Amino acid sequence: MKQRPIHYHAIAVHFSNGVIPTSLFFLTLCFLLDSSALEVSAFHTLIVGTLGVAAATVSGLREWRKFYRAAWVPVFKKKLALAVIALISGGLACVLRFLHPDLLMQISPLSIIYVGLNLVCFAAAAAAGYLGGRLVFH
Repeated sequence: MKQRPIHYHAIAVHFSNGVIPTSLFFLTLCFLLDSSALEVSAFHTLIVGTLGVAAATVSGLREWRKFYRAAWVPVFKKKLALAVIALISGGLACVLRFLHPDLLMQISPLSIIYVGLNLVCFAAAAAAGYLGGRLVFH
């Protein structure tokens, strides 16, 4: 019986594209319920989601070289740009929250930037996932 290959990229993408929205969900609940525990959960899931984006990017580059012969076509340019945007925005949000643990205690320019970075990370990861789905299923 032939063993099927493990598709690390698909695993990493589905993981990060599940955890990042969960982080936003916790962040939303944090505001609605005024819960510091949910804010901490949002931060922790953002860290894990951002690491998942890094894993998805590395595994995606590997599969791009292997299965697509590193074709430098528009769809891969867009996917790579979106991955970099997701990594940078997620990473900056994590650093910002780490340096200012109480940044969501009151509305400030810093808290707005933090929430914005979370939204950018989510949007970029979702858009990259959409393009990847079009590659695989169309």
